[in-house]
Amino acid sequence: MMKLRVGVIGAGILGARHARVWREMTDVELVAVCDLDAARAKNIAQQSNARAFTDYNALFAEAKLDAVSIATPDHLHRAPVLAALAAGLHVLQEKPLATNAADARAIVEATATSDKIVMVNYSQRFVTDHVWMHDAIARGEIGKPRMILAVKHDNISVPTGMIRSWARDTSPLYFMTSHDLDLVHWFLKVDPVSVTAQETRGTLDALGIPVHDGLNALIQFDGNVIANFHSSWIHPNTYPRLSDGLWQIIGDAGALTYNNRTRTAELFNARGGQKIEFTGVHTADIVDGKVTGAFVLSLQHFLQCIRETREPNTSPRRVLPTALAQAAILDALSSQQPISLA
Repeated sequence: MMKLRVGVIGAGILGARHARVWREMTDVELVAVCDLDAARAKNIAQQSNARAFTDYNALFAEAKLDAVSIATPDHLHRAPVLAALAAGLHVLQEKPLATNAADARAIVEATATSDKIVMVNYSQRFVTDHVWMHDAIARGEIGKPRMILAVKHDNISVPTGMIRSWARDTSPLYFMTSHDLDLVHWFLKVDPVSVTAQETRGTLDALGIPVHDGLNALIQFDGNVIANFHSSWIHPNTYPRLSDGLWQIIGDAGALTYNNRTRTAELFNARGGQKIEFTGVHTADIVDGKVTGAFVLSLQHFLQCIRETREPNTSPRRVLPTALAQAAILDALSSQQPISLA
């Protein structure tokens, strides 16, 4: 089997991870890395004897690629995705699909008219803990889901340090809660139909970062299910984890809770209760010098879809309802009115 020739656009934290995982796969050759910061592109590229670029159009013209990972900032996905498809490449783009409805629809439309594989990297679907939650719900362990609470937060160092240069162009809604929205959509197998939302702001504004400190969004899903998403960006840097959260999923025949930090779940139904403690790798752990975990499984799914010419589980078409719900949340904050997605 010939190696798939892959490039990476965006050499930040996640782009560097994409590059490393591709480099560590035996059936992939990382041949090019692109970033506006020439030094950063060169640093990542030279670890794989790959070429470094600062312009992705030059990368497409000069590097012979089969596929590309796009790990640009949240609000800068549309242009490189469309350009990559126009260049005849398979595309793995980082979540979210986009930060507005127009960009999201444009990516979906471009994918529909292409014969290439396009996938959004919602890697949390591949975490063992989340797979167990999904399967428990699918088995009917809590009956029909009725109410869901998903809490997610980052330390304030994320918007003020890690992504300060573009924090104003995204939100904890996109940077973190994208995964929770996607997981709920996957758990329920139904689409969101209406949104209401509230925000609080002031802390980040005062630091020169014009974005809300956090928000609460209440989403009604088809089938009479309500889900509350709490997303915040101002936890103190003394908090023991950079990112943390919890889940509560209540059905008409049981309830399931999950704690991100302790990786413990509790399930209660008519048969009694049980506590599950998850161990092993999570998202991107280093084992024997290599990245392993859900992130790697997600990229392997992308490769498998290319080899088998089939639509990924998280193709743009399939995750569009999540992107439209996110856009509706921002509209609800702006208008202070409920937004219908029907």
